[in-house]
Amino acid sequence: MKRLQRLAQHDAAYLLLFIFLVALNLRGPVTGLPPLLDRISQDLQLSSTQLGLMTSLPLLAFALFAPVTSWLTRYFQIERLLASGVGLIAIGMIIRSFGSINTLYLGAVFIGAGIAIGNVLLPSLLKREFPNYIVQLTAIYVLMMSIGGFLMSSFAVPLSLFAEQNPIVLPMASSSMSGWSFALICQMALILLPLIAWFCFKITQHQIPQTGTVEITQKVWRSVTAWQVAGFLAFNSLINYIVVAWVPSILINNGYTDSTAGLYQGYLQLAGALPSLILAPFLSRLGSHRRLCLSATSLTCLSVFGFLFLPNWSGLWSACFGFGTSMGFILGLSFVGLRTNSPKQAAALSGMAQLIGYTLAAVGPVLIGALYDWQGSWQAPLYVILMICIIWIMLGWMASPKPKT
Repeated sequence: MKRLQRLAQHDAAYLLLFIFLVALNLRGPVTGLPPLLDRISQDLQLSSTQLGLMTSLPLLAFALFAPVTSWLTRYFQIERLLASGVGLIAIGMIIRSFGSINTLYLGAVFIGAGIAIGNVLLPSLLKREFPNYIVQLTAIYVLMMSIGGFLMSSFAVPLSLFAEQNPIVLPMASSSMSGWSFALICQMALILLPLIAWFCFKITQHQIPQTGTVEITQKVWRSVTAWQVAGFLAFNSLINYIVVAWVPSILINNGYTDSTAGLYQGYLQLAGALPSLILAPFLSRLGSHRRLCLSATSLTCLSVFGFLFLPNWSGLWSACFGFGTSMGFILGLSFVGLRTNSPKQAAALSGMAQLIGYTLAAVGPVLIGALYDWQGSWQAPLYVILMICIIWIMLGWMASPKPKT
């Protein structure tokens, strides 16, 4: 019996290690690209609209592959699907480092598909295997996402500079690899970690029985409350991905070097880990979610105001933005459970929010990039982002559960 318990503990430890290593790669492959956009634009002669599309393609893949992933779990093991998602991310990271606009677009689609699989399956895997430690493990899982985002964002430009100063010629190639291509291929170091864990450790796989047809969820789409909660989460994604995509360019336009801009975006990612560690363990005990939500949305709005009017403090605004949007994301996820009456309703509302949110987040960076091309300045786009933040504040007030009297 003790031997079986020890084996079970080893299996759980290996599975947790795999989960955390996968989480390490669910944000960085997307956020690690924006610090290099100026270099890519100069090298390939791209417009801001084309660059915005490059950052939007993974988000469109999120929206497309999330429901596909849920359907696939009826026929395949979750662990095997998760490993396949990691493989798709790795393939995408290889493809996009080839150095052309077409491979950048194609790689973004593969990366988006792989991350979508991870986004859908990791929370359900934690709930299935570790039901008594969901909050604690989710905090670590979000922390790993933030660490991965910080590493890929912060080291993107230094790696590119290294390759430019020390030209790297690949076998069978007639010219040296561009600096940004080298930086992108180096980011693969993190995606290798879950692949090594999958092939080297024994990770127990469980077959989930099919549950029959999926329940129809038209009622959720007709609910005012559902639209408020979904809208709050959707605007969270919209604001977050617009700023993550363009903040390095905004900072460079304000006189910062590209290395500093990448570092400040790393601050944004790292600050996003703090709310999950501070709030998650105590979220169920806190009194007014509405007050917390107002704090999160207002802090985010303040940071955008700071980027616009006090750019010399951009390091602080980056950290405030990461903290505020992450705190809003945690609260929004809690609203899904607090404003629904059953697990099926919660699942339907979560799917609704993800579809709307990633669609908006995919369109947002492209439109903001087009506005910048039209105006030739980041002032007008920042005013638009500020107005979006104000709408988000109002949605948060409506979506929050009313304080108990």
